[in-house]
Amino acid sequence: MKNKKRDLLSIAVYICISYALMFAFGPLVYVTDGDVDFGAYQIVFVLAAFSPCIACLVTRALFREGFKGLLYPKFTGNPKAYLLSVVLPLAYGIINCILITVSTGAGFSFKLDGGIYTALGNNMLMSVYSYYVMIVIIGEELGWRAFLCDKLEKCFGLNASVVIGGIIWGLWHIPPIMHMGLNFGMDYPGYPYLGIALMCVMCTGFGAVMQLVRKMSDSVIAPIIAHALVDSVCNSLATMFLAEEMITDMAGGKKFIIGICTTVSALIVGIPCWVMLNKRYMDKSLPLEGKVSDEVV
Repeated sequence: MKNKKRDLLSIAVYICISYALMFAFGPLVYVTDGDVDFGAYQIVFVLAAFSPCIACLVTRALFREGFKGLLYPKFTGNPKAYLLSVVLPLAYGIINCILITVSTGAGFSFKLDGGIYTALGNNMLMSVYSYYVMIVIIGEELGWRAFLCDKLEKCFGLNASVVIGGIIWGLWHIPPIMHMGLNFGMDYPGYPYLGIALMCVMCTGFGAVMQLVRKMSDSVIAPIIAHALVDSVCNSLATMFLAEEMITDMAGGKKFIIGICTTVSALIVGIPCWVMLNKRYMDKSLPLEGKVSDEVV
């Protein structure tokens, strides 16, 4: 009981720090017109985007939990996790393109102004961009998966950690949802509350994916890869396969419909991962190759 109270307190401290940084500095990042000092902007950006990581490090220091193995890839875990961390985002991106095409009635094309070579070139640029995204995503995953979800699972169980973790993760996105229309735009009924609720649903679906590869690999590296590819591969596939009108309209009037498709795609990929999580880690007869320790995360 004493350990649970300590874990609950550490969760509360973590949430307060990560939310305080995001809600204080997030608006400065997402409403800026670019006419600001670059150095100052980078500091503000790090404080907002890396707030889960900062919260993790500060909370671990306060509670003397240590930092051993924080980014260490434990290849003694299931190597399939690293394959899934690439395959699942790819599947998500393809499903999302199909849903967007079907729901909007737009064309489905492999053509851009410069033809197939331009499409392939853009795809390669997006692949390079994914490495940049991965650096930024470290700031998130060192908090969400390497701290919060582990603590939630210890206190409330596996399924509750997916749901509660998804909601906390989704609510953290409130500043970009409100100030830049993240994923859903700013012109839809119920703005911004409906967008916030949908973001929580989306993060719950993605959270199941991230938590599966996290537990399978017993390392935070796998979810970092998966998260980075989710944030980049969707744009890459859209550039290659969606009709020009839909690529142009990603920030236009149909952005809410596109956001709905993104949410549904996250659930289509996330629910089977959730089922697999339960089958593999809720059944005590199965080997727990991804059992997360307090020391190595």
